[in-house]
Amino acid sequence: MAEQAVILLDVGHPGEAADLTAQARAIGDRHGSRLLRSWLAAAHGETLAVANDTTGSQRAFDDAGRLLPDDETSHDGPYLTLDSTHPARWRGHALARSGHPDAVAVLTGALAEHDTTFTRAETGMQIDLPRAHLAAGEREPACAHRQQAERMATAIGSGVNSGDWPVAGCRQ
Repeated sequence: MAEQAVILLDVGHPGEAADLTAQARAIGDRHGSRLLRSWLAAAHGETLAVANDTTGSQRAFDDAGRLLPDDETSHDGPYLTLDSTHPARWRGHALARSGHPDAVAVLTGALAEHDTTFTRAETGMQIDLPRAHLAAGEREPACAHRQQAERMATAIGSGVNSGDWPVAGCRQ
C-alpha cells in the first residue's frame, strides 16, 4: 500500500497518497514488526510532506525514529534496509521542500552518517541540499551541492532533469 502511494504522488494525488499510507500504518500497527512500522511511519511522513502537512509530516518522522528498533539486523517480516539515517534523510527532504530552516542541518547530518553504498540516497540528499541552502540564504553551498548532485545523477544514469532544480545560474 505504501509503495502504491508513491505512484499516487507521481501522478499528483498527494492527499490520496497520505490517506493510503495512513491506512498502511494502521494495518502495520496491528500486525507489523517495529522495523516495518518505522518504515511505514517514514513513508507516511513523506506523503504528508508532499501534501503540505508539515506538522503531520514531522510527527510521522518522529514516530519513525521512535519505532526504529535498536537492533536493525534482527526482525521478522519483509526485507527492509532501514537505520536511523533513512528517516533523517526523509525528514530532511520534507523540510527542504517546505523551506524549513532546519533542513540544512538535518540533511548534512544524514549525509555524514549514511551508508555510502546507497548512492541513489546520497544523490537525493545532494539534490535536496541546494533548495535547503537557498532557503537559508546560502547561495555558494547551494551551487556546490547542485554541481555535486548533477555529477552523481549523471554517474548513476538518473533521468533527473537538473533544469528543474533550484540555483539557476551556478557555473557548471
